[in-house]
Amino acid sequence: MRGAARIATIVALVLLAVGPALLAPTAHAAAGPDPITITPVSPSPGSQEPSSTPTIQASFGDSAASVVTSDIYVTVGPYNLTDSTGWKATATSVSCPVPNILPLKPGVWNITVSVTDTAQNTANLTWNFTVNPNATVAGTPVFSIKAQTILLYIGVGALVAAAVFFAYIWYLRQTTRFAFRKYFATHPVQKEYLVLYIPLVAAFVFILIGLDYVTGTKGLPSYATDLVVVVAIFIALTAYGIDARHQLNRLRQYERAFAQFLFEMADAMRGGLDPAKALIELSKTHTNVLKRPLAIAADGLQLGRRFDVVMADMVRPMKSRLISRYGALISEATDVGGETATVVYRAAKDMDDFVKIEEERSNQLTLPIAVIYIAFGVLMAVLFALLYIAPELGTLNIGFINGGSGALKGSSGSSVPRLDVNTLHERFFELMLINSLGTGAIIGAFSEGRARYGIVHALALVAATTVTFLFLFP
Repeated sequence: MRGAARIATIVALVLLAVGPALLAPTAHAAAGPDPITITPVSPSPGSQEPSSTPTIQASFGDSAASVVTSDIYVTVGPYNLTDSTGWKATATSVSCPVPNILPLKPGVWNITVSVTDTAQNTANLTWNFTVNPNATVAGTPVFSIKAQTILLYIGVGALVAAAVFFAYIWYLRQTTRFAFRKYFATHPVQKEYLVLYIPLVAAFVFILIGLDYVTGTKGLPSYATDLVVVVAIFIALTAYGIDARHQLNRLRQYERAFAQFLFEMADAMRGGLDPAKALIELSKTHTNVLKRPLAIAADGLQLGRRFDVVMADMVRPMKSRLISRYGALISEATDVGGETATVVYRAAKDMDDFVKIEEERSNQLTLPIAVIYIAFGVLMAVLFALLYIAPELGTLNIGFINGGSGALKGSSGSSVPRLDVNTLHERFFELMLINSLGTGAIIGAFSEGRARYGIVHALALVAATTVTFLFLFP
């Protein structure tokens, strides 16, 4: 009995020492740091983002296992962007652009990235950024040159070109006795340099300076860039458009005056004068736009030049195919001889009929041009109606766009939120600017046969669009 009691005591002591360890569940190692790390890439935390549809990017690191790409989730505010259009996810990174149908309004937005690895470890990271349309975008290496740098390069290039030019002029003076007065007497400055090329260069420089100011100055309205473009358009095209209309009006005056000149020349030839003497006598009485050309032609005839050469030199600066045609006809009739007065009279009558038909056609085109202006105004009214109803488009269901594939998983991704009216306002403004230039070119080609004659109409439409969008309906 005493031995049995001793054995029982030993067993009891062993159970007391080992029993709790055997009966208790297996203990886990103390919890350490999360093996998954998430690093925000774009937009960077706290950054200012000018785009309303930025691309969200993040990278991963996992010391314990591999991240499961199907268990990666990205949300921006209330929007779940997982598997949306442009979604790219790997075991080390994720990239997804905010869809164009979900533009982010200006303000602070939170980004949350959630990942899970094959060991069932889960990590979440949240950071924020600010959508600011006036924020300055850091340029890429190709476009990182600032406007001041470009202007500096242009200035240095202009100075070098000027130095080379004056050095060459000095060389010509030393070797050939060059003089500007003599040169420009034989090589007049082309009007295109004054009304087209120089304004284009000035508009380009203005765009550089304006864009540099707009991108470097905070607090400007979002449409400041569009205003820079509008002013540049007026700088580049105003002089050329006015000159084109002036040339057209001058051409019409030349044609009417030349037809009248032919009638008077025919009457003088019927009175017994030959064509040369008739032209000389008429040059003494004409007071319209042909006064100077007739005086120059009369001087040439008095110096002994041939009639056909003088007539060709007289009509060439007028740049009218109609005048050139009938001038050549008169010259040929004079060379052939015969009933020249009758030929001149018939030519005058035909040309006068052409001029009257052209004037009548121009008058008849007034109504179609007015219809084009009315259609332009109707389009602008439609766009403003869309702007006014734009906030109500938030209930529009766009799930059919992706064939019901659930491109925007998570929450109410199948419904478009309320549109950003300011952004829509800017896009419609830019659309109408392009439409203004195109409509003006169409009017010029339709009414006068050349698009350049519609530049004035285009500038008028651009001005009307700018005033309407920015001042009457801001």
